[in-house]
Amino acid sequence: MKRLCLGIALLFTSGWAVSAPPPPAVPVLSQSSPFALPGSTSTFTVTGTPGAEVKLLQTNQPAEVYKGVIGIQFYKSGTQRSIGSGTFDANGTFSQQITHAADVGTVYYVQAVANLNRQTRMSNAVAYRIESSLPAGARETVAIATTPDGRRAYVGHRKGGIVTVIDAVNNTKLAELPVTTAAVAVPYKPIRIAIDPNGRHAFVANAAAKRLTVIHAASGSISAQLPVPAGNRGIGFDFRTARLIYVANETTNAVLVFEETVPGTFVARPPIPLQGHSPGPLLVLPDGKLAVGNRTGAEIEILDPAAAPGATTIARTPILGVPFDLTWNRGEILVPSFLPPGPSPDRGYNRVVRLDGTTFQKTGVSFTEAGTDCQSIVAQPTVKDVASFLAFSCTGTGTVVVGDGSNRAVKASVDLAPGYPTATPLDLSVVVNATTGKPAKIFVVDFFRESVMSMLLDAATPYMLGPEIALAWTGQVRVPLSGALSSAEDGAWFLRSVSLLGGTPGAPNQVTCNSCHFEGAASNIILSENQVPALWGSAQTAPYGWLGDVPTLQRLVRNAVKVHNHTTVPAPEGAVDLVLEALALAEPPRSIYLDASGTLTPEQAAGKALFEGVAQCTSCHQAPLFIPPAGSPRTFADGIGTGLAPINVPGLRGIWATGPYLHDGRAKTLDEVLTINPLDAHGQRASPLTPAQRSQLVAYLKTL
Repeated sequence: MKRLCLGIALLFTSGWAVSAPPPPAVPVLSQSSPFALPGSTSTFTVTGTPGAEVKLLQTNQPAEVYKGVIGIQFYKSGTQRSIGSGTFDANGTFSQQITHAADVGTVYYVQAVANLNRQTRMSNAVAYRIESSLPAGARETVAIATTPDGRRAYVGHRKGGIVTVIDAVNNTKLAELPVTTAAVAVPYKPIRIAIDPNGRHAFVANAAAKRLTVIHAASGSISAQLPVPAGNRGIGFDFRTARLIYVANETTNAVLVFEETVPGTFVARPPIPLQGHSPGPLLVLPDGKLAVGNRTGAEIEILDPAAAPGATTIARTPILGVPFDLTWNRGEILVPSFLPPGPSPDRGYNRVVRLDGTTFQKTGVSFTEAGTDCQSIVAQPTVKDVASFLAFSCTGTGTVVVGDGSNRAVKASVDLAPGYPTATPLDLSVVVNATTGKPAKIFVVDFFRESVMSMLLDAATPYMLGPEIALAWTGQVRVPLSGALSSAEDGAWFLRSVSLLGGTPGAPNQVTCNSCHFEGAASNIILSENQVPALWGSAQTAPYGWLGDVPTLQRLVRNAVKVHNHTTVPAPEGAVDLVLEALALAEPPRSIYLDASGTLTPEQAAGKALFEGVAQCTSCHQAPLFIPPAGSPRTFADGIGTGLAPINVPGLRGIWATGPYLHDGRAKTLDEVLTINPLDAHGQRASPLTPAQRSQLVAYLKTL
């Protein structure tokens, strides 16, 4: 008996041991559509090991919980419910149909769990959103970010709050993620995407949403919806020691701070207050300091997160133009911006401003007039066999300008859609070769075409155009003026293109309508001591002009086309009529300070009572258009708030997004409108109010 036992033992120790049963393969989950109508049916399909048991779990609270060899659990424990179970067939497939609830707007997350031989494996997670109607029409593509390994790209669409996942190696669309709230009319590139230095997560900030979406890059799964105030703009990272995520937030006028304490777990840290106003792009400098572009005030604010509270702002540098984006190159902060003509020594409409990375003072401008309406910028430092370069998109000319990162010389101006009509590039991202790690191409998103264009960086064929990836719901590139867009959309394209003013990519006009009226709002710039007004709602607010002396919108547009055309080429036939169609539909944006239900907070409601009562604001700004009431003069001989006379009274709708204020732009905030001059009409009406009441009145104005 002892010999038999010894023999069995030798079998186990000499390589003849009985192997443990194999675990199931990691299951892969897919769905028929990421969008569902109430009462409709969708199919979820899982592939895995034949014969293994499989269960589908659904939640509305995503998470990222690491379970060792089991995988990652993408739901908060205790919130999941089973929506189907069964066994993989002989082909390793399991399908389940479910009927959807009627809770429109809700996003659900589904994950598959496979079991075989008492071993468990978890799949990726898919997301779907209940819609009142299936997505169609324009998407308005605004943002892109690419993983550091060059394998994935994430593209954000303003309409619908959707992110498209792209295989950046093969230039193919992989998935649609309905991750966030629609931001249809919110201006200033409301959706921004950034990927952390480790390539683990993609972060999606949306000015219209009260959550910051986190995507697990390797699986394309939503792993968190972090609660935040509305008004999120730029994103940056400092992963040198701790893993810190920074988000510029407009409604709190601060930089939000999160720390990833363990992979997938994000803890909110105290926010960093800003001294400036209306923050947008955010850049983390190599030493951990932060650069934030403030729209109101046209400045770059430098923060030191390591400084004591109250002393974090260490510099505020005016740049005399709106900071649209920020990047770092060779010891400098680079800022693409627009500057109206004037007495400034760096006069020029379109340029890249340079700030010293140590003193934070402006050292000069580069690439002046290389393209019209500079928007987004990237810089690529020198790597082996690849020279330093930078690139920035020019929306008005439909071009991307590539410059030498060392001497700031223009290397090329690439026309993204040769011919007519031009492209409308916004955000861009450098894509490295997934094998060599060297820069291989630049991905550029196009607003109207709803596509991702690529510029090849191969040494043999520099800046040639690669495949264009169509992301529109139709599956085809939406080319303006081809019949693919509505007449109003074609008119909106003309508002953004130099074509309306006789320009071309090779011979650009210095401005477009979008230069001063950015995204229908305003570029927060001052022209000839007058603040540029927003275009939205203009079809209802005649007369026009600073003096109120232009009776019709048609005359206003025709005059503008004539005055701002710096070429000798006339506007294309019918272009003005299309622009008028676009303006007829240009409604003010829904305020990011207003609750989703439209219900005023107690402070806002108190401000509304003051607006309509003690402050007498309705004598000049009567609802619903918030302009002088019918029968009243639209201009005031004594001027409003500036001493200029006569002055056309502006509407207040969307005023939260149009600072600075007053016709000369000297009031940086709405509170300053009420206090900057005690003798003007605003100061006189506000003088009886306490500071608390002024705060209430401003809170209401921000909801309009």
